[in-house]
Amino acid sequence: MTSRTRLPEQISLRIGCTVALAVGTVCLSTGCEEDAPPPVVVVPAPPPPPPPPPEPTVKSIAELMKELNIDPKVELPEERAPETTEERVAVLLFWNAFAKGDAPYASSQMGTADKRVLDGIQKSGHWANATTKIERIEVQCANDGEGFSTLGVLTLGASEEQPLLWDVTLNEANAATFTAFAGPPDILDHLSGENWIEAWKKYVNGLFEKYANLPDEEVEIPQENVQLAESDDAAPTPPADEGGGGGAGGGGAPMRKRPTGPPERGPVGPSPGR
Repeated sequence: MTSRTRLPEQISLRIGCTVALAVGTVCLSTGCEEDAPPPVVVVPAPPPPPPPPPEPTVKSIAELMKELNIDPKVELPEERAPETTEERVAVLLFWNAFAKGDAPYASSQMGTADKRVLDGIQKSGHWANATTKIERIEVQCANDGEGFSTLGVLTLGASEEQPLLWDVTLNEANAATFTAFAGPPDILDHLSGENWIEAWKKYVNGLFEKYANLPDEEVEIPQENVQLAESDDAAPTPPADEGGGGGAGGGGAPMRKRPTGPPERGPVGPSPGR
């Protein structure tokens, strides 16, 4: 009796397990929608930004001195050198021409007017005579926003110094042109501070402004009667108030003279002293 009573329960249990197993198998094979996780959306990472362009490499003065075989008499401190390698090369080669007395190269770097001046200095023999005395060239450069300039103080022996200032331009092919900047003979006495190029231009521009604003000076020329002495029959020169004056100091409007201003151009090459 006992076995008969438990039989239906065992059958029911087996049927229930079979149904549960079948449902589970269906879920695994077909998937149960309410229990499935949402699909994962994969967002690709943005590409990294491109690397910045490399900084332009500027060669040191020491490196260029060796590479270009610059005369050691040319002294250009790193802190007073131009900002680019091309400008540094142009400046070093230019002053090297002075140190070695290379007039053809120096002339090839100058503007037309300065070429003519240097040609005259060379023909007179002064270029060779002066450049052989050069013991040292102290160089500095400065950029004023519109271009750059270079100043060289040439030491010619123990007590002679000759300063030269040049404005420099480079074209697209990096070919340089040096143009002499005006300066009076005593310009070295007016240079002070850290930036001698700025001091030079400030002083010279002040001179030009000073002379440009001065009024014209009227100069009265003394007048006198001059009697011709070629022959006894020669008639005396009429007085100045009776007509056009003959002889020296004839009549007419007073002459006008403008005060002498600063020189229009500084020296192009070394000179025998200040």
